[in-house]
Amino acid sequence: MRRAGTIATPPALRPADANRKASDTRSGWSVASWLIPALVALVLGLWRLTGPALWADELATWGAVRLSWSQLWRLAGSVDAVLTPYYLLMKAYAAVAGTSTAALRLPSVAAIAVATVVVTALGRRLGGTGTGLLAGLLFAILPVTSRYAQEARSYALVILGAAVAVWCLVRLLEDPSRRRLTGYAAAVGFVGLLHPLNGLLMLAGHAVAVGWWQLPHRGAGWRTARRWVAASGVGVLPALALAVWGAGQTAQVSWIALVNLSALQAFPERLFHSAAVGGLVLVLAVLGVRRAPAYVCLAGAAFVPMALLLLAGTHLHVWVARYVLVVLPALAVLAASALAHVGRSSAVVAFCLAVVLGFPAHVTIRAHAGHSQDSYRIASVIGPRYQPGDVVVFPDSHPSIPWSPRDIYERYLPAPRPPDVLRVAPQRTDGRFLATECPDATCLGTPPRVWIVGADPVADPLRDMTPGKRRRISDGYRVVQRWQYPLLSICLLERTASP
Repeated sequence: MRRAGTIATPPALRPADANRKASDTRSGWSVASWLIPALVALVLGLWRLTGPALWADELATWGAVRLSWSQLWRLAGSVDAVLTPYYLLMKAYAAVAGTSTAALRLPSVAAIAVATVVVTALGRRLGGTGTGLLAGLLFAILPVTSRYAQEARSYALVILGAAVAVWCLVRLLEDPSRRRLTGYAAAVGFVGLLHPLNGLLMLAGHAVAVGWWQLPHRGAGWRTARRWVAASGVGVLPALALAVWGAGQTAQVSWIALVNLSALQAFPERLFHSAAVGGLVLVLAVLGVRRAPAYVCLAGAAFVPMALLLLAGTHLHVWVARYVLVVLPALAVLAASALAHVGRSSAVVAFCLAVVLGFPAHVTIRAHAGHSQDSYRIASVIGPRYQPGDVVVFPDSHPSIPWSPRDIYERYLPAPRPPDVLRVAPQRTDGRFLATECPDATCLGTPPRVWIVGADPVADPLRDMTPGKRRRISDGYRVVQRWQYPLLSICLLERTASP
Protein backbone atom coordinates (compact mmCIF):
# COMPACT_ATOMS: atom_id res chain seq x y z
CA MET A 1 0.00 0.00 0.00
CA ARG A 2 1.27 3.43 -0.92
CA ARG A 3 1.57 6.08 1.82
CA ALA A 4 -0.38 9.27 1.40
CA GLY A 5 1.47 12.05 -0.36
CA THR A 6 3.82 9.77 -2.33
CA ILE A 7 3.86 9.52 -6.09
CA ALA A 8 4.32 6.14 -7.73
CA THR A 9 7.01 5.84 -10.36
CA PRO A 10 5.36 5.17 -13.70
CA PRO A 11 6.24 1.72 -15.04
CA ALA A 12 7.94 3.22 -18.10
CA LEU A 13 10.36 5.15 -15.86
CA ARG A 14 11.34 2.39 -13.48
CA PRO A 15 15.13 1.80 -13.64
CA ALA A 16 14.88 -1.96 -14.22
CA ASP A 17 12.42 -1.51 -17.08
CA ALA A 18 14.46 1.33 -18.55
CA ASN A 19 17.61 -0.80 -18.47
CA ARG A 20 15.74 -3.71 -20.00
CA LYS A 21 14.41 -1.49 -22.76
CA ALA A 22 17.89 -0.12 -23.47
CA SER A 23 19.25 -3.65 -23.49
CA ASP A 24 16.53 -4.76 -25.91
CA THR A 25 17.32 -1.79 -28.14
CA ARG A 26 21.02 -2.62 -28.12
CA SER A 27 20.22 -6.27 -28.77
CA GLY A 28 17.99 -5.38 -31.69
CA TRP A 29 20.61 -3.06 -33.14
CA SER A 30 23.25 -5.76 -32.71
CA VAL A 31 21.14 -8.30 -34.60
CA ALA A 32 20.41 -5.77 -37.33
CA SER A 33 24.11 -5.00 -37.70
CA TRP A 34 24.67 -8.67 -38.54
CA LEU A 35 21.66 -9.14 -40.80
CA ILE A 36 21.72 -5.95 -42.86
CA PRO A 37 25.12 -6.48 -44.55
CA ALA A 38 24.38 -10.15 -45.24
CA LEU A 39 20.99 -9.28 -46.74
CA VAL A 40 22.54 -6.57 -48.91
CA ALA A 41 25.14 -9.05 -50.18
CA LEU A 42 22.44 -11.65 -50.81
CA VAL A 43 20.16 -9.24 -52.67
CA LEU A 44 23.02 -7.96 -54.82
CA GLY A 45 24.12 -11.51 -55.51
CA LEU A 46 20.65 -12.51 -56.68
CA TRP A 47 20.06 -9.32 -58.68
CA ARG A 48 20.09 -10.42 -62.35
CA LEU A 49 21.87 -13.62 -61.38
CA THR A 50 21.24 -15.13 -64.81
CA GLY A 51 21.68 -11.88 -66.75
CA PRO A 52 25.34 -12.41 -67.71
CA ALA A 53 26.00 -15.43 -69.89
CA LEU A 54 28.33 -18.11 -68.61
CA TRP A 55 31.81 -17.22 -69.80
CA ALA A 56 34.74 -19.50 -70.61
CA ASP A 57 35.75 -20.37 -67.03
CA GLU A 58 32.16 -20.98 -65.97
CA LEU A 59 31.59 -23.05 -69.09
CA ALA A 60 34.57 -25.14 -68.00
CA THR A 61 32.76 -25.77 -64.72
CA TRP A 62 29.57 -26.66 -66.60
CA GLY A 63 31.47 -29.04 -68.84
CA ALA A 64 33.34 -30.68 -65.97
CA VAL A 65 30.29 -31.39 -63.80
CA ARG A 66 28.59 -33.17 -66.72
CA LEU A 67 31.37 -35.73 -66.95
CA SER A 68 31.27 -39.10 -65.27
CA TRP A 69 33.39 -39.48 -62.16
CA SER A 70 35.98 -41.53 -64.05
CA GLN A 71 36.11 -39.02 -66.92
CA LEU A 72 36.60 -36.18 -64.47
CA TRP A 73 39.45 -38.01 -62.80
CA ARG A 74 41.16 -38.65 -66.15
CA LEU A 75 40.78 -34.98 -67.02
CA ALA A 76 42.46 -33.98 -63.76
CA GLY A 77 45.49 -36.05 -64.72
CA SER A 78 46.13 -33.97 -67.83
CA VAL A 79 44.72 -30.49 -67.20
CA ASP A 80 43.10 -28.37 -64.45
CA ALA A 81 44.41 -30.54 -61.61
CA VAL A 82 44.32 -27.58 -59.22
CA LEU A 83 40.59 -27.14 -59.86
CA THR A 84 39.69 -30.79 -59.33
CA PRO A 85 38.46 -30.38 -55.71
CA TYR A 86 36.07 -27.62 -56.82
CA TYR A 87 34.87 -29.69 -59.77
CA LEU A 88 34.23 -32.67 -57.50
CA LEU A 89 32.28 -30.49 -55.08
CA MET A 90 30.22 -28.95 -57.87
CA LYS A 91 29.57 -32.30 -59.53
CA ALA A 92 28.04 -33.64 -56.33
CA TYR A 93 26.00 -30.44 -55.96
CA ALA A 94 24.87 -30.42 -59.62
CA ALA A 95 23.59 -33.97 -59.29
CA VAL A 96 20.92 -32.50 -57.00
CA ALA A 97 20.55 -28.90 -58.17
CA GLY A 98 21.12 -29.28 -61.91
CA THR A 99 23.27 -27.25 -64.28
CA SER A 100 21.14 -24.21 -65.01
CA THR A 101 22.90 -20.86 -64.84
CA ALA A 102 21.19 -20.01 -61.55
CA ALA A 103 21.98 -23.41 -60.03
CA LEU A 104 25.66 -23.21 -60.96
CA ARG A 105 26.02 -19.74 -59.46
CA LEU A 106 23.95 -20.09 -56.28
CA PRO A 107 26.78 -21.66 -54.21
CA SER A 108 28.84 -18.54 -54.88
CA VAL A 109 25.96 -16.27 -53.85
CA ALA A 110 25.63 -18.17 -50.57
CA ALA A 111 29.39 -18.11 -49.97
CA ILE A 112 29.56 -14.33 -50.37
CA ALA A 113 26.60 -13.83 -48.03
CA VAL A 114 28.32 -15.91 -45.35
CA ALA A 115 31.63 -14.15 -46.01
CA THR A 116 29.86 -10.85 -45.36
CA VAL A 117 28.83 -12.11 -41.93
CA VAL A 118 32.45 -13.02 -41.16
CA VAL A 119 33.67 -9.61 -42.35
CA THR A 120 31.08 -8.01 -40.07
CA ALA A 121 32.39 -10.11 -37.19
CA LEU A 122 35.94 -8.96 -37.91
CA GLY A 123 34.84 -5.34 -37.92
CA ARG A 124 32.99 -5.76 -34.63
CA ARG A 125 36.08 -7.32 -33.09
CA LEU A 126 38.15 -4.31 -34.08
CA GLY A 127 35.83 -1.43 -33.32
CA GLY A 128 32.45 -2.57 -32.09
CA THR A 129 29.03 -2.76 -33.68
CA GLY A 130 29.35 0.35 -35.83
CA THR A 131 32.65 -0.69 -37.37
CA GLY A 132 31.27 -4.16 -37.98
CA LEU A 133 28.24 -2.77 -39.77
CA LEU A 134 30.42 -0.50 -41.91
CA ALA A 135 32.80 -3.34 -42.77
CA GLY A 136 30.01 -5.70 -43.76
CA LEU A 137 28.18 -3.10 -45.84
CA LEU A 138 31.34 -1.91 -47.57
CA PHE A 139 32.30 -5.47 -48.43
CA ALA A 140 28.77 -6.22 -49.68
CA ILE A 141 28.52 -3.25 -52.06
CA LEU A 142 31.90 -3.70 -53.75
CA PRO A 143 31.40 -4.51 -57.46
CA VAL A 144 34.01 -7.25 -57.21
CA THR A 145 32.00 -8.93 -54.45
CA SER A 146 28.93 -9.12 -56.67
CA ARG A 147 31.01 -10.17 -59.66
CA TYR A 148 32.28 -13.29 -57.93
CA ALA A 149 29.02 -13.92 -56.13
CA GLN A 150 27.69 -14.54 -59.64
CA GLU A 151 30.59 -16.65 -60.90
CA ALA A 152 30.36 -20.43 -61.18
CA ARG A 153 33.93 -20.89 -60.00
CA SER A 154 35.72 -21.37 -56.70
CA TYR A 155 36.53 -17.70 -56.03
CA ALA A 156 33.56 -16.86 -53.79
CA LEU A 157 34.37 -19.88 -51.62
CA VAL A 158 38.00 -18.77 -51.54
CA ILE A 159 36.94 -15.30 -50.34
CA LEU A 160 34.82 -16.93 -47.63
CA GLY A 161 37.73 -19.12 -46.56
CA ALA A 162 40.07 -16.12 -46.46
CA ALA A 163 37.65 -14.19 -44.25
CA VAL A 164 37.37 -17.12 -41.84
CA ALA A 165 41.14 -17.65 -41.86
CA VAL A 166 42.00 -14.07 -40.89
CA TRP A 167 39.26 -14.10 -38.24
CA CYS A 168 40.77 -17.29 -36.82
CA LEU A 169 44.25 -15.72 -36.95
CA VAL A 170 43.15 -12.71 -34.92
CA ARG A 171 41.63 -14.98 -32.27
CA LEU A 172 44.61 -17.32 -32.34
CA LEU A 173 47.04 -14.53 -31.48
CA GLU A 174 44.85 -13.62 -28.51
CA ASP A 175 44.76 -17.19 -27.23
CA PRO A 176 46.47 -20.01 -29.21
CA SER A 177 44.21 -22.74 -27.88
CA ARG A 178 44.01 -26.10 -29.63
CA ARG A 179 40.50 -25.37 -30.83
CA ARG A 180 41.52 -22.07 -32.42
CA LEU A 181 44.62 -23.60 -34.00
CA THR A 182 42.50 -26.38 -35.49
CA GLY A 183 39.99 -23.90 -36.88
CA TYR A 184 42.75 -21.84 -38.43
CA ALA A 185 44.42 -24.86 -40.03
CA ALA A 186 41.07 -25.96 -41.47
CA ALA A 187 40.39 -22.51 -42.96
CA VAL A 188 43.86 -22.32 -44.53
CA GLY A 189 43.46 -25.83 -45.92
CA PHE A 190 40.03 -24.97 -47.34
CA VAL A 191 41.41 -21.99 -49.28
CA GLY A 192 44.42 -23.92 -50.54
CA LEU A 193 42.27 -26.83 -51.63
CA LEU A 194 40.07 -24.58 -53.77
CA HIS A 195 42.79 -22.30 -55.18
CA PRO A 196 46.40 -23.11 -54.26
CA LEU A 197 47.91 -19.79 -55.38
CA ASN A 198 45.38 -17.72 -53.45
CA GLY A 199 46.00 -19.97 -50.46
CA LEU A 200 49.78 -19.67 -50.56
CA LEU A 201 49.68 -15.90 -50.99
CA MET A 202 47.22 -15.60 -48.11
CA LEU A 203 49.48 -17.66 -45.87
CA ALA A 204 52.46 -15.49 -46.79
CA GLY A 205 50.52 -12.45 -45.62
CA HIS A 206 49.68 -14.18 -42.37
CA ALA A 207 53.33 -15.14 -41.87
CA VAL A 208 54.44 -11.52 -42.16
CA ALA A 209 51.71 -10.48 -39.72
CA VAL A 210 52.68 -13.12 -37.15
CA GLY A 211 56.37 -12.27 -37.49
CA TRP A 212 55.68 -8.58 -36.96
CA TRP A 213 53.34 -9.27 -34.04
CA GLN A 214 55.71 -11.49 -32.07
CA LEU A 215 58.65 -9.07 -32.06
CA PRO A 216 57.57 -7.03 -29.02
CA HIS A 217 56.09 -10.05 -27.21
CA ARG A 218 59.33 -12.01 -26.72
CA GLY A 219 58.72 -15.31 -24.92
CA ALA A 220 54.93 -15.46 -25.17
CA GLY A 221 55.12 -14.24 -28.75
CA TRP A 222 57.55 -16.97 -29.77
CA ARG A 223 55.38 -19.67 -28.23
CA THR A 224 52.35 -18.41 -30.13
CA ALA A 225 54.39 -18.10 -33.32
CA ARG A 226 55.58 -21.71 -33.02
CA ARG A 227 52.01 -22.91 -32.62
CA TRP A 228 50.98 -20.85 -35.64
CA VAL A 229 53.78 -22.45 -37.67
CA ALA A 230 52.47 -25.90 -36.74
CA ALA A 231 48.87 -25.02 -37.64
CA SER A 232 49.82 -23.32 -40.90
CA GLY A 233 52.12 -26.22 -41.78
CA VAL A 234 49.16 -28.58 -41.62
CA GLY A 235 46.85 -26.15 -43.38
CA VAL A 236 49.19 -25.54 -46.31
CA LEU A 237 49.46 -29.23 -47.25
CA PRO A 238 46.45 -29.28 -49.65
CA ALA A 239 47.78 -26.26 -51.55
CA LEU A 240 51.26 -27.76 -51.83
CA ALA A 241 49.90 -31.14 -52.94
CA LEU A 242 47.76 -29.58 -55.67
CA ALA A 243 50.59 -27.28 -56.76
CA VAL A 244 52.93 -30.26 -57.17
CA TRP A 245 50.23 -32.29 -58.95
CA GLY A 246 49.53 -29.52 -61.44
CA ALA A 247 53.13 -28.30 -61.80
CA GLY A 248 53.42 -29.56 -65.37
CA GLN A 249 50.09 -28.11 -66.49
CA THR A 250 51.36 -24.68 -67.50
CA ALA A 251 48.93 -23.99 -70.36
CA GLN A 252 46.47 -22.41 -67.92
CA VAL A 253 48.86 -19.54 -67.13
CA SER A 254 51.14 -19.31 -70.17
CA TRP A 255 48.89 -16.67 -71.76
CA ILE A 256 49.29 -14.21 -68.84
CA ALA A 257 51.37 -11.12 -69.61
CA LEU A 258 54.17 -9.99 -67.33
CA VAL A 259 53.54 -7.05 -65.03
CA ASN A 260 54.45 -3.65 -66.44
CA LEU A 261 53.55 -0.04 -65.73
CA SER A 262 50.17 -0.30 -67.45
CA ALA A 263 49.32 -3.35 -65.34
CA LEU A 264 50.10 -1.39 -62.18
CA GLN A 265 47.95 1.51 -63.34
CA ALA A 266 45.07 -0.84 -64.12
CA PHE A 267 45.35 -2.69 -60.80
CA PRO A 268 42.41 -1.03 -58.95
CA GLU A 269 40.15 -1.58 -61.96
CA ARG A 270 41.24 -5.19 -62.38
CA LEU A 271 40.78 -6.12 -58.74
CA PHE A 272 37.67 -4.13 -57.83
CA HIS A 273 35.99 -3.90 -61.28
CA SER A 274 35.86 -0.15 -60.66
CA ALA A 275 38.97 2.00 -60.58
CA ALA A 276 37.26 4.70 -58.52
CA VAL A 277 35.95 2.28 -55.88
CA GLY A 278 39.26 0.42 -55.83
CA GLY A 279 41.25 3.60 -55.29
CA LEU A 280 38.91 4.72 -52.51
CA VAL A 281 39.06 1.38 -50.67
CA LEU A 282 42.84 1.07 -50.98
CA VAL A 283 43.41 4.58 -49.60
CA LEU A 284 40.99 4.00 -46.73
CA ALA A 285 42.57 0.62 -45.96
CA VAL A 286 46.01 2.21 -45.64
CA LEU A 287 44.59 4.90 -43.36
CA GLY A 288 42.86 2.25 -41.27
CA VAL A 289 46.04 0.43 -40.19
CA ARG A 290 46.95 0.63 -36.49
CA ARG A 291 49.63 -0.95 -34.28
CA ALA A 292 47.25 -3.24 -32.39
CA PRO A 293 47.68 -7.00 -33.09
CA ALA A 294 44.35 -7.37 -34.89
CA TYR A 295 45.23 -4.53 -37.25
CA VAL A 296 48.65 -6.04 -37.91
CA CYS A 297 46.96 -9.30 -38.92
CA LEU A 298 44.61 -7.49 -41.27
CA ALA A 299 47.40 -5.40 -42.78
CA GLY A 300 49.43 -8.51 -43.56
CA ALA A 301 46.40 -10.29 -45.01
CA ALA A 302 45.46 -7.24 -47.10
CA PHE A 303 48.71 -5.95 -48.56
CA VAL A 304 51.32 -8.72 -48.61
CA PRO A 305 49.54 -11.03 -51.13
CA MET A 306 49.08 -8.15 -53.58
CA ALA A 307 52.70 -7.05 -53.27
CA LEU A 308 54.05 -10.58 -53.68
CA LEU A 309 51.96 -11.38 -56.75
CA LEU A 310 52.82 -8.08 -58.41
CA LEU A 311 56.50 -8.69 -57.73
CA ALA A 312 56.35 -12.27 -58.97
CA GLY A 313 54.39 -11.13 -62.00
CA THR A 314 57.34 -9.11 -63.26
CA HIS A 315 59.19 -12.40 -63.95
CA LEU A 316 56.50 -15.12 -64.01
CA HIS A 317 53.20 -15.44 -65.86
CA VAL A 318 51.04 -15.29 -62.74
CA TRP A 319 49.59 -11.79 -62.46
CA VAL A 320 45.80 -12.02 -62.61
CA ALA A 321 43.81 -9.92 -60.17
CA ARG A 322 41.48 -12.76 -59.20
CA TYR A 323 44.48 -14.65 -57.86
CA VAL A 324 44.57 -12.24 -54.89
CA LEU A 325 40.87 -12.11 -54.04
CA VAL A 326 41.86 -13.33 -50.57
CA VAL A 327 42.73 -9.72 -49.71
CA LEU A 328 39.16 -8.40 -50.01
CA PRO A 329 37.85 -9.19 -46.48
CA ALA A 330 40.86 -7.59 -44.78
CA LEU A 331 40.76 -4.54 -47.06
CA ALA A 332 37.07 -3.99 -46.32
CA VAL A 333 37.61 -4.17 -42.54
CA LEU A 334 40.59 -1.81 -42.60
CA ALA A 335 38.69 0.66 -44.79
CA ALA A 336 35.72 0.50 -42.41
CA SER A 337 38.04 1.11 -39.47
CA ALA A 338 39.31 4.27 -41.13
CA LEU A 339 35.74 5.45 -41.70
CA ALA A 340 34.80 4.72 -38.10
CA HIS A 341 37.50 7.13 -36.91
CA VAL A 342 36.37 10.12 -38.98
CA GLY A 343 32.92 10.52 -37.47
CA ARG A 344 29.48 9.26 -38.40
CA SER A 345 28.62 11.96 -40.94
CA SER A 346 31.89 11.64 -42.83
CA ALA A 347 31.62 7.85 -42.76
CA VAL A 348 28.11 7.97 -44.25
CA VAL A 349 29.27 10.36 -46.97
CA ALA A 350 32.24 8.15 -47.86
CA PHE A 351 30.08 5.03 -47.91
CA CYS A 352 27.49 6.70 -50.14
CA LEU A 353 30.31 7.83 -52.42
CA ALA A 354 31.46 4.22 -52.75
CA VAL A 355 27.90 3.17 -53.64
CA VAL A 356 27.54 5.89 -56.28
CA LEU A 357 30.97 5.25 -57.78
CA GLY A 358 30.36 1.52 -57.93
CA PHE A 359 26.84 1.60 -59.40
CA PRO A 360 27.92 1.78 -63.09
CA ALA A 361 30.14 -1.26 -62.56
CA HIS A 362 27.25 -3.15 -60.92
CA VAL A 363 25.13 -2.50 -64.01
CA THR A 364 27.93 -3.49 -66.38
CA ILE A 365 28.75 -6.81 -64.74
CA ARG A 366 25.08 -7.83 -64.95
CA ALA A 367 24.76 -7.21 -68.70
CA HIS A 368 24.71 -10.15 -71.12
CA ALA A 369 28.45 -9.71 -71.69
CA GLY A 370 29.07 -8.74 -68.07
CA HIS A 371 31.44 -11.65 -67.54
CA SER A 372 33.55 -10.64 -70.56
CA GLN A 373 32.00 -13.07 -73.06
CA ASP A 374 28.71 -12.51 -74.90
CA SER A 375 27.79 -16.18 -75.19
CA TYR A 376 24.06 -15.52 -75.65
CA ARG A 377 24.64 -13.95 -79.07
CA ILE A 378 25.23 -17.22 -80.86
CA ALA A 379 21.54 -18.12 -80.80
CA SER A 380 20.40 -14.81 -82.30
CA VAL A 381 23.03 -14.99 -85.05
CA ILE A 382 23.03 -18.61 -86.20
CA GLY A 383 19.52 -19.64 -85.15
CA PRO A 384 17.44 -17.59 -87.62
CA ARG A 385 20.03 -17.99 -90.42
CA TYR A 386 20.50 -21.73 -90.18
CA GLN A 387 19.84 -23.70 -93.36
CA PRO A 388 19.77 -27.48 -93.78
CA GLY A 389 23.18 -28.63 -94.96
CA ASP A 390 25.10 -26.07 -92.87
CA VAL A 391 27.95 -27.29 -90.67
CA VAL A 392 29.97 -25.67 -87.89
CA VAL A 393 33.71 -25.83 -87.25
CA PHE A 394 35.93 -24.39 -84.54
CA PRO A 395 39.50 -23.12 -84.26
CA ASP A 396 42.04 -25.55 -82.83
CA SER A 397 43.86 -23.16 -80.53
CA HIS A 398 43.55 -19.97 -78.49
CA PRO A 399 46.01 -18.39 -76.05
CA SER A 400 43.74 -18.83 -73.03
CA ILE A 401 40.21 -20.18 -73.66
CA PRO A 402 40.26 -22.59 -76.65
CA TRP A 403 37.40 -24.68 -75.27
CA SER A 404 34.87 -21.86 -75.03
CA PRO A 405 33.55 -21.64 -78.64
CA ARG A 406 32.44 -25.27 -78.67
CA ASP A 407 30.95 -24.97 -75.18
CA ILE A 408 29.03 -21.85 -76.22
CA TYR A 409 27.71 -23.70 -79.27
CA GLU A 410 26.59 -26.68 -77.20
CA ARG A 411 24.98 -24.69 -74.38
CA TYR A 412 23.50 -21.64 -76.06
CA LEU A 413 22.54 -22.74 -79.58
CA PRO A 414 19.40 -24.91 -79.49
CA ALA A 415 18.45 -27.41 -82.18
CA PRO A 416 18.03 -27.34 -85.08
CA ARG A 417 21.61 -26.22 -85.53
CA PRO A 418 24.57 -26.92 -87.81
CA PRO A 419 26.18 -30.24 -86.89
CA ASP A 420 29.70 -30.34 -85.46
CA VAL A 421 30.89 -32.64 -88.25
CA LEU A 422 34.58 -32.73 -87.37
CA ARG A 423 34.14 -33.89 -83.79
CA VAL A 424 35.02 -37.49 -83.05
CA ALA A 425 34.94 -37.28 -79.23
CA PRO A 426 33.37 -34.49 -77.11
CA GLN A 427 35.45 -32.09 -75.06
CA ARG A 428 36.96 -33.43 -71.82
CA THR A 429 35.75 -37.02 -72.33
CA ASP A 430 39.06 -38.65 -73.24
CA GLY A 431 41.30 -36.86 -70.76
CA ARG A 432 41.86 -33.98 -73.16
CA PHE A 433 40.25 -30.61 -72.53
CA LEU A 434 39.47 -30.05 -76.21
CA ALA A 435 37.38 -32.24 -78.49
CA THR A 436 39.02 -34.88 -80.64
CA GLU A 437 38.52 -34.19 -84.35
CA CYS A 438 39.09 -36.24 -87.48
CA PRO A 439 42.55 -35.42 -88.87
CA ASP A 440 42.92 -32.64 -91.44
CA ALA A 441 39.14 -32.10 -91.56
CA THR A 442 38.71 -35.21 -93.73
CA CYS A 443 35.14 -35.64 -92.48
CA LEU A 444 34.09 -32.12 -93.46
CA GLY A 445 32.50 -33.20 -96.74
CA THR A 446 31.30 -30.54 -99.17
CA PRO A 447 28.63 -28.57 -97.30
CA PRO A 448 27.22 -25.49 -99.05
CA ARG A 449 27.94 -23.29 -96.02
CA VAL A 450 30.32 -23.42 -93.07
CA TRP A 451 29.92 -21.54 -89.79
CA ILE A 452 33.11 -20.79 -87.86
CA VAL A 453 32.69 -19.96 -84.16
CA GLY A 454 35.74 -18.57 -82.37
CA ALA A 455 36.65 -16.68 -79.22
CA ASP A 456 38.36 -13.59 -80.63
CA PRO A 457 37.45 -11.21 -83.43
CA VAL A 458 40.17 -11.75 -86.05
CA ALA A 459 40.65 -10.69 -89.64
CA ASP A 460 41.33 -14.30 -90.66
CA PRO A 461 38.82 -16.77 -89.12
CA LEU A 462 41.07 -19.68 -90.16
CA ARG A 463 44.12 -18.33 -88.35
CA ASP A 464 44.01 -20.66 -85.33
CA MET A 465 43.28 -23.85 -87.27
CA THR A 466 45.64 -26.69 -88.10
CA PRO A 467 47.23 -26.47 -91.57
CA GLY A 468 45.14 -29.33 -92.94
CA LYS A 469 41.84 -27.90 -91.76
CA ARG A 470 42.79 -24.42 -92.86
CA ARG A 471 43.75 -25.59 -96.33
CA ARG A 472 40.62 -27.65 -96.83
CA ILE A 473 38.32 -24.74 -95.91
CA SER A 474 40.24 -21.92 -97.58
CA ASP A 475 40.45 -23.78 -100.90
CA GLY A 476 36.70 -24.02 -101.35
CA TYR A 477 34.99 -21.33 -99.24
CA ARG A 478 34.86 -17.58 -98.87
CA VAL A 479 33.67 -15.40 -95.98
CA VAL A 480 30.32 -13.75 -96.70
CA GLN A 481 29.43 -12.32 -93.29
CA ARG A 482 30.98 -11.72 -89.86
CA TRP A 483 29.64 -10.98 -86.38
CA GLN A 484 31.94 -9.84 -83.60
CA TYR A 485 31.11 -9.62 -79.89
CA PRO A 486 33.13 -9.74 -76.66
CA LEU A 487 35.15 -12.97 -76.78
CA LEU A 488 32.88 -14.37 -79.49
CA SER A 489 33.31 -14.21 -83.25
CA ILE A 490 31.04 -15.87 -85.81
CA CYS A 491 31.76 -16.13 -89.52
CA LEU A 492 29.62 -17.54 -92.30
CA LEU A 493 31.42 -19.03 -95.30
CA GLU A 494 29.89 -20.16 -98.57
CA ARG A 495 31.27 -22.67 -101.04
CA THR A 496 32.83 -21.15 -104.13
CA ALA A 497 33.76 -24.31 -105.98
CA SER A 498 33.95 -28.04 -105.42
CA PRO A 499 36.95 -28.72 -103.20
